[in-house]
Amino acid sequence: MFNNPIDVIKTKMQGVNGGDLNFMGTAKYIMATRGIGGFYSGVVPRLSRVVLDAALTFSLFHQIKRTVTTIIVGNRAKKAAENKGH
Repeated sequence: MFNNPIDVIKTKMQGVNGGDLNFMGTAKYIMATRGIGGFYSGVVPRLSRVVLDAALTFSLFHQIKRTVTTIIVGNRAKKAAENKGH
């Protein structure tokens, strides 16, 4: 959310007519035409994407961690049982 103004400026500069202005020129243009709120256009969809991405990453990481731990613990238990039997 804090870097949204920079993303808005970057996106504007990548647009069709955006190449005409440098970073500061684009920032001044946004401020003059849309005000301070112009720097936060698109913040809701962006935050939604970030939250979803973080939730998926967190969930997948913990599921993979559980699976790998189960495999490792299972292999150790199997080896321990084999060593006891010999």
